[in-house]
Amino acid sequence: STASSSISLAPSSLDAQFLSFPKPEEDQPFSMLPVDVDPRLQQLCEETEYPIKCLTTIISFLDDKAVVDPVSIVKEEVDVFYGKVKEALHKASKRLSNRSTSRFVTNRLKSCIDDYKTILKNKQKIIDAISMGDTNKLIKDLNSNVDNIYACEDEFKEANIKSPIIEMDSLLGRMIINSLSIGVDTT
Repeated sequence: STASSSISLAPSSLDAQFLSFPKPEEDQPFSMLPVDVDPRLQQLCEETEYPIKCLTTIISFLDDKAVVDPVSIVKEEVDVFYGKVKEALHKASKRLSNRSTSRFVTNRLKSCIDDYKTILKNKQKIIDAISMGDTNKLIKDLNSNVDNIYACEDEFKEANIKSPIIEMDSLLGRMIINSLSIGVDTT
């Protein structure tokens, strides 16, 4: 008997309440894209909750020699996601250091900064889970990232303050959901 491992993820495996990011207007049909897209990448992204976001976050990072298979694409999506987390951390830190930012906002930004740092610590665990084909660990670690993003946004909601970083958090949430949506077969 040959041992094989596979990861097959679907949004239905997640608690639906955690997937409430609004569907952005940019998620239009693929026919609206201005460039030719590798059919394998298009097929993988069509299976995600946010197909256009899947393409736009990955396509610019792929070169002609890139392998387009579920494992490679999930790894690429995770790499891009962590780049965006670093960007969100930078924006939150910059906003925190701005003297005109109110005390109520700074307290919440500090919490978000801690959440982003926690997410950054999880990167290698997620890459390892993908490489090992460990579906349960991958789902657990990606859900942990979703929880951290929601914790950040909840800080602002509970205080009835509009988050200055909601667009970044929404993007990060959509990217995680897409990572969970791509079926990965590592056999």
